[in-house]
Amino acid sequence: MTRALALLLAGAALALPAGAAAAQTAATAESRAPLFAAEIERAKVGVEASIRAGIDVPVPKDAGGGVTHEQHKRNYRTIFEGGQLYRLTGDVRYRDHVRDLLLAYAALYPKLGPHPAAANQVPGRLFWQSLNDSVFLVNAAQGYAQIRDALTADERRRIDDGAIRPMAKFLSDGSPEVIGRIHNHATWACAGVGLAGYLLGDRDLVDKALLGLDKSGKSGFLRQLDLLFSPDGYYAEGPYYQRYALQPFVVFAAAIAANDPGRDIFGYRGGIVLKAVRTAIDVTHDGYFLPLNDAMPDKSLRTEELYHAVAIAYGATRDPALLGIAEWQGRTVLTAEGEALAAALAAGGARPWPFASRRLSDGPEGEGGALVLLRGKPTATGPLLVAKNGVQGMGHGHFDRLNWLYYDETGPVVTDYGAARFLNVEAKQGGRYLPENESWAKATVAHNTLVVDEGNQFGGRWKLAEEHGTRQLSAGLDGPTRWSIAEIDTAWKGVTVRRTLLLLDVAGLANPLALDLVHPTGSGRHRYDLPLHFSGHIIDSDIGFRRNLAERPVLGRANGYQHLWVDGEGAKDGKARLTWMQGNRFYSYHMLPPAGARFILAESGANDPEFNLRREPAIIQRIDDVSDTTFVSLLEPHGRYDASAETVVASTSRVAALEHRRADGVDLVMVTLIDGNRFAVAVAADVAADAKHSVALDGRTLSWTGPVGRFDLTATGTKK
Repeated sequence: MTRALALLLAGAALALPAGAAAAQTAATAESRAPLFAAEIERAKVGVEASIRAGIDVPVPKDAGGGVTHEQHKRNYRTIFEGGQLYRLTGDVRYRDHVRDLLLAYAALYPKLGPHPAAANQVPGRLFWQSLNDSVFLVNAAQGYAQIRDALTADERRRIDDGAIRPMAKFLSDGSPEVIGRIHNHATWACAGVGLAGYLLGDRDLVDKALLGLDKSGKSGFLRQLDLLFSPDGYYAEGPYYQRYALQPFVVFAAAIAANDPGRDIFGYRGGIVLKAVRTAIDVTHDGYFLPLNDAMPDKSLRTEELYHAVAIAYGATRDPALLGIAEWQGRTVLTAEGEALAAALAAGGARPWPFASRRLSDGPEGEGGALVLLRGKPTATGPLLVAKNGVQGMGHGHFDRLNWLYYDETGPVVTDYGAARFLNVEAKQGGRYLPENESWAKATVAHNTLVVDEGNQFGGRWKLAEEHGTRQLSAGLDGPTRWSIAEIDTAWKGVTVRRTLLLLDVAGLANPLALDLVHPTGSGRHRYDLPLHFSGHIIDSDIGFRRNLAERPVLGRANGYQHLWVDGEGAKDGKARLTWMQGNRFYSYHMLPPAGARFILAESGANDPEFNLRREPAIIQRIDDVSDTTFVSLLEPHGRYDASAETVVASTSRVAALEHRRADGVDLVMVTLIDGNRFAVAVAADVAADAKHSVALDGRTLSWTGPVGRFDLTATGTKK
């Protein structure tokens, strides 16, 4: 095996004759860790099926989800797994099948032009978009590396010159508009080209992957590490695409570490690759990625990208908490790193992942705002309040600055729609993003943030939005009172919006309360809408809604409003409440809107002729013809429903009163529980950590330092 091949995937074994391979397999099968042994058996099922089916390398025809698309995906998976199985077992059937697949591609690939099903993306040769061609090469290069030295010189030449090198040339010099971007498509392209370069001993390809086509460093893999991640390892396009981009980042980084150790790639930019892996795990709840921006809600840590990431990160750090994640995943990868991880896990080295509240800076310098995670418990499934106060997220970003979400043991409670897409479902526009992704999913009203004059933030122009970050003014991550305070004055012309979100542990309550203060300040008079999208079934409300029973009017004409059915409208003086049930828990949303506000019960799905949208409920607080105002809302989880025992506990709210006063640059919110306990939360406009504040309340003086103070009003008025 050549040095380049040996370094591409450390730990690759020399091929053995078939008889010796069988003996080695029998000798090592019992000694292999269960997780890795199971991975071998799983891979054998797929590769053996491919061997039985024979070589099937069709001329590309279909878009995502189509027959040829799926066959080429199966083939690159077979090449990767077959190569690994040959390394691990020495069984020449695996070598020969991978060889024959690659020879078939070497015969086909030079004849291909742009894919016939190309649409709004740069077309690939094998797939409708070049991104998938990059994924093919990343997998094929790793599998080919395991068999290349066991082939004849003529077979190597034919595969090198007919498949691997032409693919790398197409994805580099042939696609400058892709590989030169700062984007996940470019990351996959750089990884594929770089892995091919190391495999072929082609330094020109490697340097183009690392430094850009002109090798100036203004683009390429290293520049992507500079610009796509914040200093905390948070990815510009959000958690969903952090997951997707992580595989090429970590796989190529591992190859760089093996082939160019002097670069210290895992130490580059303060260890940004490993930070990105840790942050990817942190931006999950119950293992599922937070569905921000163009995201599918069903993506979790149980994905190929994270199997690679966890194995490689563990190899670089030996962090036992990564073993805890691998244990939850129940999977790994067929590489040396995967085998080492499985062995450590079998030895009992796993530790729980240290989930905690985090302020994840956004933007390459960390100055574009933040994603703030406020956790109620240090567990994967405990209460989690997410404040989205960062950058746009490029073309995959949504117009949802100052958005928030809430999760607990029942799952997503205050929700985000994510993307309007049926990934790889050919009947739904070839699995691509649907038109409703632009008209609904990205619209401001589709999120839990303020809408001004029924518009979209930044007028719905993402390139304009990309020029402006959000100001994360303060975050408190510890103690019984945790908060996020953020502000933006560029999303709406002439309007500044400040939002404070707090997660409050309250004695006597099993679950924390989420307090929300939204304060828009504008020039001129405006309509302000504050939507809340939630998951569950409405149980009760003290708002007298006028219900639309015979027909369902549509809320508006554009900017997402055209997709909202109106089920009811109502008004109420003072505190209003809506209660719903999800799983085994009840949730009461208490609202203290401005005087004269109306409430709108709505559901997504209007003007949807192809039935592309999920039907999901929302409640909107609306106030008209004002410049400055304040919305105060409180989410209260409570009670329990046991379907098996047919018992219900505490299905009614424990919050008796919600009051708000604003004076001298301070918002003061008082919460009274039905047992008589009463507390106050004070939020100052001056967010300096050392600023001292005081406010009078019912003959008492409440004093605190920093932006947020909390006080027990039940008896002594002591500060908490």
